[in-house]
Amino acid sequence: MSDPLVVGVLYTPEFNDRFEQHLAELAAIDPRVEIVVEPYEEPSELRSGRGVPPYDEVRHLAPPLTDEQRDAFARIDCCLTLDLPFDVAAVAPRLRWVQALGAGVSHLTSAGLREAGIRLTNASGANAASIAEFVLTRVLGEFKQVRRLDANQQRRQWRPVYGEGLAHRTIGLIGFGPINQAVARRARAFDMSVVVLRRSAAASELADEVVGPEGLHDMLGRCDIVAAAVPESPETHELFDAAAFAAMRDGSMFVNVGRGTLVHEPALADALHSGKLRAAAIDVAAVEPLPEDSPLWDAPNIYISAHCSTDPSGFFDAVHDVFNRNVALFLAGRPLVNEIEL
Repeated sequence: MSDPLVVGVLYTPEFNDRFEQHLAELAAIDPRVEIVVEPYEEPSELRSGRGVPPYDEVRHLAPPLTDEQRDAFARIDCCLTLDLPFDVAAVAPRLRWVQALGAGVSHLTSAGLREAGIRLTNASGANAASIAEFVLTRVLGEFKQVRRLDANQQRRQWRPVYGEGLAHRTIGLIGFGPINQAVARRARAFDMSVVVLRRSAAASELADEVVGPEGLHDMLGRCDIVAAAVPESPETHELFDAAAFAAMRDGSMFVNVGRGTLVHEPALADALHSGKLRAAAIDVAAVEPLPEDSPLWDAPNIYISAHCSTDPSGFFDAVHDVFNRNVALFLAGRPLVNEIEL
């Protein structure tokens, strides 16, 4: 490849405090690299709606492209982005490869990538360590009664509150990509037993037991904690419904840091109100931002965060490492890292 490679950096750099350095590192890969910076970002409601078909129901939420965005899309050969417009090939006829900013790509596939023959790679693993730390933070906060300790402090009350240990408890991991692999390593450091549900049911040295999808409900009944980190797909849509929560061990805890559409949210609220679950922690929601009338806001002992379980500085370093490596491979005509089979 001797022609210039026009690379679009299309995400909003607001949270990347090393943005200029990352651009300089990208430009240094090869003299053929030409960088176009033109943010394109869709509202969270649209991004959530594009995860599962039918997509036409949310097309009306798509923001109109500015002249600057149209010019950028018309020029780029590849891009690093969080979002893409519907029918992207119509506005980006030169586009041959998309690097997703995160691990989840379901909202990008609805842009017509497969139909246009556009390749797709993701940043799987870029935020695994920080999200795994977040999972254990929520679990420790619940089992060590941090909320009650903080409440006593605010009331100026010297009153002992004793927490519970994690050793010898069982944590069930739904999905076993980089995030839950990182959770497994940390759980083992706490002497916990690790049970994994994954599509292939292939054994792993990080797990004490691995089961396939057909073993979901049996597994749930044996776990003190369940942590979910799975991509969005028709197979995972509302997998955690009333039946799944009913199958969970009484007094167990549920954590979701993958995709909000995994959960039937009224069923989760019911499981908390009934006392079936001792607690739940969600960093994702089916619709983001979580609507003000969602039953989850009023559910007892729920920990809600706004899709912020990662560490932005470390995340963007890792994403750009993957992207830079892939740019070099793309220029050399070699296989890309983390390519998604469309």
